[in-house]
Amino acid sequence: MDRVAHPVSAPCPALAPVELVGVGRLFGPVAALAAIDLHLEAAALTLVVGPNGAGKSTLLRLLAGLLRPSTGTVRYAGRPAERLGDARRAGRAFLAHRTQLYGDLTVRENLALAAALRQLPPAALEPWLERFDLRAAADRPARVCSRGQAQRAALARTFLGAPSLVLLDEPTAALDAAGAVVLHEVVAAAVGRGAAVVLATHEPQPFADLAGRTVALAAGRLVPDREAGGLR
Repeated sequence: MDRVAHPVSAPCPALAPVELVGVGRLFGPVAALAAIDLHLEAAALTLVVGPNGAGKSTLLRLLAGLLRPSTGTVRYAGRPAERLGDARRAGRAFLAHRTQLYGDLTVRENLALAAALRQLPPAALEPWLERFDLRAAADRPARVCSRGQAQRAALARTFLGAPSLVLLDEPTAALDAAGAVVLHEVVAAAVGRGAAVVLATHEPQPFADLAGRTVALAAGRLVPDREAGGLR
């Protein structure tokens, strides 16, 4: 994959620091998260690690505003989550396990829809098609794309518009080695422009050089914190 310039966008309103105080999330009688106290800084990558069922995806969905906490408080740049304005809500970008692309829309149309929802000019998506090597697939329906192409399209959509809080759930899934290199570079650029990036993964080592902090979850609870460089 040839190197291309990093796309440049004006950053969204700042959302960090993000603070979770006593946050828990119940699904019926099951506690997916319990008593989470966490502080996330701007211009930093936080890795979230833990086994399946530890609560990583629930934590990211809560930070994305797709879930509300059952207990506790979430604050973005000092504002309670429920008091975020539209512009600040638009500053959150979330990549889930599934790409959540519209299968009957082309890759370009999926990104164009995201650009329109974020009130970006249509031309804003073009550098991201280039950055994630999607030119050849841009005019194919997403449903006929390979899993790797779909993942790269979902990543391009996630970073479109320079979100100030980027939430990535197993983002290297289905990426080849070249795609993983581009993702590393894009995450580094996001941190460099001041975004708070939270990345949940079973494979933290490829991002260890960027991480300011590694947070481990087990059975919905935080385990003792590890500073960057503490990965094994």
